[in-house]
Amino acid sequence: MKRLIGLFLFLVMALAQGLGPFWQEVQVPGGVCSDGSPYRFYVSPGDPKRVVLDFQGGGACWDAATCGPASQTYRKRVDPQELLLAQGIYNRMSIANPFFGWTHIFVPYCTGDLHVGQATVDYGGFRVHHQGARNALAVLEYLFRNHPQAERVFVTGCSAGAYGAVFWADKVLSTYKNAQVALCGDAGVGVATEDFPGFRVWNPRYPDLPGLSPRPQVAEIYAALARAYPKAAIAQYTTALDGTQIFFYGLMKGERTPSEATAREWAARALQAVTLPAQAQNYTFFLAAGSQHCILPRPELYTLKVGETGFLDWLRALSEGKVPPRVRP
Repeated sequence: MKRLIGLFLFLVMALAQGLGPFWQEVQVPGGVCSDGSPYRFYVSPGDPKRVVLDFQGGGACWDAATCGPASQTYRKRVDPQELLLAQGIYNRMSIANPFFGWTHIFVPYCTGDLHVGQATVDYGGFRVHHQGARNALAVLEYLFRNHPQAERVFVTGCSAGAYGAVFWADKVLSTYKNAQVALCGDAGVGVATEDFPGFRVWNPRYPDLPGLSPRPQVAEIYAALARAYPKAAIAQYTTALDGTQIFFYGLMKGERTPSEATAREWAARALQAVTLPAQAQNYTFFLAAGSQHCILPRPELYTLKVGETGFLDWLRALSEGKVPPRVRP
């Protein structure tokens, strides 16, 4: 009964504020998924001055084997049904959600290029449209046009979406100079082999930040964002043995099933990648034990703790523009 009453009160409040738990589809003229199908994104309306910009995850591909029609390593088209199944920050009816009442802009992922590609590639008999940058830019234009007076903006994404978030955060930060902006990458720490060909294949859009090398590492981008925008809160989350990130690292090394040595190697490099930007006072991280991939779309968002620190409290502080303490097991 209490849950029914709570749901009724939420719906009454939502109607009063012009909100709703449903997602509205926005078409993108010229937007395209990897298989050539049309691209669109989704908006759940809320407070126009508080906005979540959320990049979807879904693997990646970079050669004929990983990009092939039968490959399961990346999303090929937009599936809006996934929004209805997600939990965590997608629970629009929970007042415990740090983003309850916010506008939530969801950036689907279907291009196999971490949201940054600017290429269409022939892999020998089939073509893949790595046009994530085109799609992401259309979403950003919508954000800037419809929320010019935003006071809080939270840029985030899980897995491949974590890369979308960090690679596009500079545009958000340079646009909302007087807003409280936070970035939180969820389970995308950027560990890759030295000869990983993905970025060369995708012809990516790199952030516009001073001091970046021509092909910057992800940790380098986090550090550069923190330096360039000292008033922003910059953060990462991952587990210490993230099974999905280890799987993709194994693929880069030619292992269909990652070896124990590969898992250990990834764990050591991931720890270095997460802690490397820590010289900046406005950078923080939450490192959890275990192998689970992503936290933001999961119910564990509300229950996970490392020591005495709950992830929910840590995330809520970020949503308020604060820089919570760094957390590790």
